[in-house]
Amino acid sequence: MTTSFGAANTALIKDPKIQIPIFLRGGTGGFVSSANSLALNRHRNVLSLPLSSNSPSLIRAVSTPAKPNTATETKRSKVEIIKEQSNYIRYPLNEELLTDAPNINEAATQVIKFHGSYQQYNRDDRGPKNYSFMLRTKNPCGKVSNRLYLTMDDLADQFGIGTLRLTTRQTFQLHGVVKKDLKTVMSTIIKNMGSTLGACGDLNRNVLAPAAPLTRKDYQFAQQTAENIAALLTPQSGFYYDVWVDGEQAMTAEPPEVVKARNDNSHGTNFPESAEPIYGTQFLPRKFKIAVTVPTDNSVDILTNDVGVVVVTDDEGEPQGFNLYVGGGMGRTHRLETTFPRLGEPLGFVPKEDILYAVKAIVVTQREHGRRDDRKYSRMKYLIDSWGIEKFRSVVEQYYGKKFEPFRELPEWEFKSYLGWHEQGDGSLFCGLHVDSGRIMGKMKKTLREVIEKYNLSVRLTPNQNIILCDIRNAWKRPITTALAQAGLLPPRYVDPLNVTAMACPALPLCPLAITEAERGIPDLLKRVRAVFDKVGLKYSESVVIRVTGCPNGCARPYMAELGLVGDGPNSYQIWLGGTPNQTSIARTFMNRVKVQDLEKVLEPLFYHWKRRRQSKESFGGFTNRMGFEKLQELVDKWDGPVLAPSRFNLKLFADKETYEAIDELAKLQDKNAHQLAMEVIRNFVASQQNGKGE
Repeated sequence: MTTSFGAANTALIKDPKIQIPIFLRGGTGGFVSSANSLALNRHRNVLSLPLSSNSPSLIRAVSTPAKPNTATETKRSKVEIIKEQSNYIRYPLNEELLTDAPNINEAATQVIKFHGSYQQYNRDDRGPKNYSFMLRTKNPCGKVSNRLYLTMDDLADQFGIGTLRLTTRQTFQLHGVVKKDLKTVMSTIIKNMGSTLGACGDLNRNVLAPAAPLTRKDYQFAQQTAENIAALLTPQSGFYYDVWVDGEQAMTAEPPEVVKARNDNSHGTNFPESAEPIYGTQFLPRKFKIAVTVPTDNSVDILTNDVGVVVVTDDEGEPQGFNLYVGGGMGRTHRLETTFPRLGEPLGFVPKEDILYAVKAIVVTQREHGRRDDRKYSRMKYLIDSWGIEKFRSVVEQYYGKKFEPFRELPEWEFKSYLGWHEQGDGSLFCGLHVDSGRIMGKMKKTLREVIEKYNLSVRLTPNQNIILCDIRNAWKRPITTALAQAGLLPPRYVDPLNVTAMACPALPLCPLAITEAERGIPDLLKRVRAVFDKVGLKYSESVVIRVTGCPNGCARPYMAELGLVGDGPNSYQIWLGGTPNQTSIARTFMNRVKVQDLEKVLEPLFYHWKRRRQSKESFGGFTNRMGFEKLQELVDKWDGPVLAPSRFNLKLFADKETYEAIDELAKLQDKNAHQLAMEVIRNFVASQQNGKGE
């Protein structure tokens, strides 16, 4: 069992002396550094004390079952030690924020993650590092109030880089905040109905749910459940408010069932004397992700989460309980086969009144048994892979106090984008808008603000990096549509189908983990894929799910894509194939280190043979799985180009042969035929008209 140790007075006595941080209890229920601490080192408030040889091996600040004494000390990662010494995620961040340096030290960079921020620097710049911070909000179900949206829009201009980034977990990311402005930005978010608490770090992250503001009972129940789970697993020790608003926490009424479930310790889940009853001082071994949805709606990539929660209803649509999936996760490490993406698998069914207790039991199982020695293997998927689902279920049931019921049968999953105009069910409309890679900037940003402010709209952020405008009156539909189109926010029928399902992580220049481009590279990649489609004769209406990440951590969930591009070197990618359009099948590595300029050499034969050899309505992912990678590699290796029908005069597009020949000459310069170029020109013209740019 992995035990959470009290940061205030934990001591391992392998040596004749130990260092014990001296803390006093603060007014928020946590601890604060004592100003009168005896200190041998001015940078750390510690007191070195000799201990007798018959002292207990552990001094505990929280109540947990004691482990038997063992001959060897359990190895722990550096981050685990930082968490233990952090005084419930305060130290040394609270001190580092007071220095004049533009950055914070290594320990503080780990601590600030729990507050919802990452330290970054612009990797395009040469010379001294230009440090800034990325802030990520926490928005269960992707819900964003009108007030918070306008606040984030202002902060992006005043303190960021002038853009807002919509994430794959239904949150905002605000880039480019410098250290001296952090407290101003954080406190402004908090005071305007927002939070960044737990958006990063080793704890429960933002809880996903379908973003559509439908009034259907199952959707409403799923969203309320997501909000309750988020509240249950929110840190309780007050560290976030101590650091950013001097301990001033706005009191909000939690649902009584959440408070009851958090405080319940009838099955040994809690640290009763701790400021963090569920997390203890050590929190979780790694990040923890949860999604809630309804049957058929896989807008949340349900199988990629540590816990997937699915509402189960009776024949009248009344919620009865939940199916639970466990063990999903995307992250991996290149050339280390013991790390891998994994799909969640069925755990069982729980009645609706037990969902918070069941989720808590799963979290505690990971807290107690997840690996803390090597962070590459600390996600819950590795615990389940090691134990097997039967042992995992048995241990969870001990903390749950009940047996799980059999998993209920579910219908097929579908990907739902919610783009375009839809009825909410209460007389109002909602409008889903596609945002390339989730980046809101320029005229789009200005127009969105004007519309949201003028009509006092709330919004929802989707797990596919898009945005939904909610509670729109029917009379507003036409003026809103016109305003949005003029800013490039087009109805979905005018968005390239490849773009609709594509996703990319931010990657370069700010992400320190990026190996190559993703967000900045995907616009050109999608255009090149479209050109390949045209070249091999695939229709414009056809599409594949394409996801691009700059490193193997998988933030844009590339391992669920039909075509995943995962950065594995400068200007090169691993190619992953075999995901499905409804995100229920995991992809596999097809090729490594494919240079970006050579992608067509791989994609042309794959798409060409998909068009000619696919079965009825067979997706690209289904085709690649059926053919097998050995056969696909053979097709790529033998590729000499598509066998094209002879060019012919197209009476539908060209009124005279002279025009055709002129277009044909221009097309050859772009490695296209006349028909392809003419169609491209027509599409661009139609889009420009919709965009309000036509003459």
